[in-house]
Amino acid sequence: MMHSGEDKSNVVQLPEGVTPFIHITQNVFLRRKHKKLKEDDIAICQCKYDTSDPESACVERCLNVLTNTECTRGYCQCGDTCENQIFQKREYAKTKLFRTNGRGWGLLADENIKAGQFIIEYCGEVISHEAAKKRSHVYEAHEVKDTYIISLDANYVIDSTRKGNFARFLNHSCRPNCETRKWTVLGETRLGIFAMKDISVGMEMTINYYFEWYAGATVPCLCGAANCCIFLGAKSQRFKEYNHVWKDGNDRYKVEPSNRSHKNYNIGSGSTTKMKSQRIPKWKKSRCIPKRKVKSSSRKQVIKGSTRRSY
Repeated sequence: MMHSGEDKSNVVQLPEGVTPFIHITQNVFLRRKHKKLKEDDIAICQCKYDTSDPESACVERCLNVLTNTECTRGYCQCGDTCENQIFQKREYAKTKLFRTNGRGWGLLADENIKAGQFIIEYCGEVISHEAAKKRSHVYEAHEVKDTYIISLDANYVIDSTRKGNFARFLNHSCRPNCETRKWTVLGETRLGIFAMKDISVGMEMTINYYFEWYAGATVPCLCGAANCCIFLGAKSQRFKEYNHVWKDGNDRYKVEPSNRSHKNYNIGSGSTTKMKSQRIPKWKKSRCIPKRKVKSSSRKQVIKGSTRRSY
């Protein structure tokens, strides 16, 4: 059965070597239906389109824009000129998959993108944290190499391992040029990727996974940024407390041997290195944003972020 939001053609052109997945154009809810907004709950802005003022069509001064809420079709006084329906209209930037040097697949700009521009929505299956924990065991048991899970809010995560879109291929960087932002669209919380700076055509787009290390093998960061922290999650509290030492006069860590038995827990989206998988980690709440995809333990893992992977 095809769920709402699945690409009707079910055919997405993927480069050779990319693990196939079901392409969807909006999130799929497994335990409930999409919310239906009651008329009294619809946020209606005060904008009125003036042909002499392009900024009047629900742009920066719009009350809904200021609160990261999209206008609802049929209720906005700007009508078809409303500029605040980018998720609903899927006004994505042109992007392209490419093979990186040692970091798996990545996503690059296929056109010039301006700072602040909406690039793509992060889509997948919306499931509870408990369901995500169970899935991690299933993925582990079936030796699924690449998993993509990102935190949506305190109750739900987005799993784009089996169903998703190209946003799942965004890699991590300690100096990213994109970020995740949460928007309310027709009553649902949705996760969008936005440019932090101008991005030229052909440039890779990255986000910060905000990786949180709780225990387990360390995951090298391969982003290559001047401020690279060397290991994903190197600045998290647990990382400092257990088996790493802060070096004075520099913001990097060096690994110290440890007999402690570890579990691996990743948050975010994107990809980094591959390594042998560890035991299934404990899940913990995290602040929300951008996604992280981590190609570690021979799997990419994303959790936490607000907005993006290793279990």
